Amino acid sequence: MKSIAFKSQIENNKIPIPTKHFADLKDMNLKDVRVIVLIEELEEFDDSAFNEFAQQFFKKYSSNLERIKSMIDNGKV
Repeated sequence: MKSIAFKSQIENNKIPIPTKHFADLKDMNLKDVRVIVLIEELEEFDDSAFNEFAQQFFKKYSSNLERIKSMIDNGKV
């Protein structure tokens, strides 16, 4: 599973993807994705802290991917 992380703002109930990530998503029209939205409260992350958090999150997520898929498929998440 591939992951990308970026900051954005919800606009008209949509989350715009920054232009610099368009190349990462090229040729992915109608491809299934899993989306996790982290909503900042009180400006708790600066960019470096967010990047570190994202790296750790995706590292843990990928190492537990099969277990997470099973939980989702069985309706436990």
